[in-house]
Amino acid sequence: MTERHPHVFAPLNLGGLTLRNRVFVSAHTTNFGVDFLPTARHVAYHRERARGGAGLIITEPLRVHDTSLGRVGGLSASRAALPGLADIVTAVRDEGAVIFTQITHTGRHSDNLFRRAASWGPSAVPWHTTGQVPHVMTAADRKEVRRAYVTAALLAVEAGFQGIEVHFGHGHLLHQFISPAANTRTDDYGGTEENRLRFPLEVLDDVLDAVGSSALVGVRMSADELLPGGQDLAEGRRIAELLCRTRPIAFLNVSVASYTVPSIGHHVADMSEGRTPYLPETLAIAEVAGDVPVFAACRFVDVDDAERVLAGGEIAAVAMTRAHIADPHLLAKTAEGREGEVRPCVSCNFCIGEIAGHRAITCMMNPTVGREAEWPVLPEPASPARTVLVVGGGPAGMETARVAAERGHRVRLWERGDELGGQVRVGRRGIGRHELDLLRTYEEHELDRLGVTVRTGAGAVTAQEVVAAAPDVVVIATGSTRRRPLAAFERRSWEGRTVVVVDREGTWTCASVAETIAGSGGTVHVVTPATSPLWGVTEYSRMTALERLRNRGVDIWTGAVAEFGEGRAVVRSSLVSAETVIDGVTDVIELDPPDALDTLAADLAGSGLTVHVIGDAVAPRSLLDAMYEGHALARAL
Repeated sequence: MTERHPHVFAPLNLGGLTLRNRVFVSAHTTNFGVDFLPTARHVAYHRERARGGAGLIITEPLRVHDTSLGRVGGLSASRAALPGLADIVTAVRDEGAVIFTQITHTGRHSDNLFRRAASWGPSAVPWHTTGQVPHVMTAADRKEVRRAYVTAALLAVEAGFQGIEVHFGHGHLLHQFISPAANTRTDDYGGTEENRLRFPLEVLDDVLDAVGSSALVGVRMSADELLPGGQDLAEGRRIAELLCRTRPIAFLNVSVASYTVPSIGHHVADMSEGRTPYLPETLAIAEVAGDVPVFAACRFVDVDDAERVLAGGEIAAVAMTRAHIADPHLLAKTAEGREGEVRPCVSCNFCIGEIAGHRAITCMMNPTVGREAEWPVLPEPASPARTVLVVGGGPAGMETARVAAERGHRVRLWERGDELGGQVRVGRRGIGRHELDLLRTYEEHELDRLGVTVRTGAGAVTAQEVVAAAPDVVVIATGSTRRRPLAAFERRSWEGRTVVVVDREGTWTCASVAETIAGSGGTVHVVTPATSPLWGVTEYSRMTALERLRNRGVDIWTGAVAEFGEGRAVVRSSLVSAETVIDGVTDVIELDPPDALDTLAADLAGSGLTVHVIGDAVAPRSLLDAMYEGHALARAL
C-alpha cells in the first residue's frame, strides 16, 4: 500500500546515511532515567518505535553539564551513561532505523532541584515570573560549557549514534543567547544579532571539529520564538541561511517556540490548533536553506498529513513524534493497508503533561508507553478464554472490550446510549475539540474487527439483565453523570448573551464551554474559587487555552465566588477587597465535578458474579486514568 504515500515511504539519503522512509521521531524527554542514566525502559521504548518502521529516531537530549539536569528522569552526558546509550543504539539499529541523539544545555529554565545547583543563562532574566534568576555566565563558564558539548558529542559517537543534533531552539541555553528577550548582555555576546549568535556558533564549530566525519551533525532551531521581543521569523531565516551557507551541517530540524509562557505550549500544539499549524514558518526557513535538508515538526497526526507536506518537495522529512507515542507501528500498519488499525494521536497532551510533572511519559491512547517490556503490543492470549460482559461504552469500557477481545475472550459491550463514546460524545462538540472523536472511531473499528458484540441503546442496564446474560466476568464502566445538564453545546448562537460560568471542576469542560460560547458571539465570565484557572488541564495545553480565552475576550475571576440576582452577578474575590458587578447576565452555567455512576456494582454485590469497576464509575477522573484502567484490567483478565 506504499503507493498511496510515495513520498513518505521514499528513502532519504542524508550525508551518506540512508533512511528507509521520511518519517522520524524527534527528540523528546521520557523521564525514564534513573540518576540521570539510561535504563531498560529507554531501550524497550525506542526499540518498539524502530520495529514499527520509523526511518530515524532522535533520542532525548543528553544534558551536557551538571547545571542542566533539571528533570529528575532526564539523561546526562556523563561517562556512566555510555553502556546504556550503546544498548539503545544497538536496539534501534538492529530494527533497521537510523539513530541520532540531541545534545543541549537547558540554561535558565533548568531549576536543577535534584542537584541543588543554580541555573545558568546569558543574563539575569528568569524564564518565567516564578522561575529562578539564573547565574550570569562568565567567560570561564562559556569555555566550560563548550568543552561539555564536545565531551557529550564524543560520548555519542562512542555509543554508536550516527548523528548529533545541536539544539539552537526552544529557549534552551544556546537559544537564550540568540533571543533578545533573554539576552540583555552588553559585551561581545549580547546586543547585536552577530554578537548574540557568537556563543551558539562557537559551540557548533567545536562540535563539528571534534566529530569530524564520525557522525552527521545537524541543528534543531525555532523558526520563530513566538514571544514579543524575542527571536522572530525574520531573524530565524537569517540564522538558518547563515548556518546552511557557512557550516557543513547535515540537516536543519525546524519547529517553533521557546520555554516561556505560553510560547512553549505551541511547541506541542494540541488538537485546538489544527493540523501542522506552524508549517508556514518551517517553509519560510526552507526557502533560505539551500541544499541542506530541512525537517519539519509539530502536529503531523497521520501519514496523510506527512504525505501532503512531503509532496511539496521543500521538506525532506517530518516528525511524527506524538503519533509514534500513540502507535509505534503506525508506519508498518499503513504500509500494509491497515490504516484503520492505527491508534490515532488526538493531541490531548497528557504525554507532555506527565513530563512537566516530573513523571515518566505515558499516553492516554496507548497505556503501554513506558511499559513496552512487560506489556507487548500483542497481549498474551487468554487462558482460558472467558465470556466478558462490559457495561458502558465510554473510553474505559471500549478499551477494556478491545484488549480483552484481542486476547481471545468472548466479549459483549452494552451501552445505554445510541452511540459509543461516553463523555467523548459531549467533548467533541466544543470548539477545537472535534478530534477527540478519533478515539471513538478507532475503538469502534477495532471492536468490529475483533468480533465484539456491541449493543447500543441498551438503556439503564439492570442487575437482573446482567445475571440473565450469565457472563464469567462483568466489567462496570458506566462512567459518571452531571448534577446539572450541560447545555452549552446545544445552542447554535450565543450572540448578545452574557454568560457566567462557575467552575468548580477545573477541567477541559470549562475551557471548552467558555471558548465555544465566546466563539459563537457570547460574552463570557468564568468565576472559580481556585486561585489558578483550569487546574485540571495539562500544563502545556493550559497555557494555550488561557491565551485563546483571553483573545476571545473571556474574563476569568480566580479565588472568587459569585452571587446572582435580578440579571446581575456580584463577584467577590479572596485575593482583592473590591467587588465586581456584572450586569445583564442572561445565563449561569455551574460546573461541578460529576458523580460516579456506580449503582449497578452495588446491585450485583450478592450475585456471585465476578465484578470489576473501572474508570469514572469508580470516581470521576481523567481520560488518561480511564483508558489506563480499562487497558490494565483487560490484560489481567
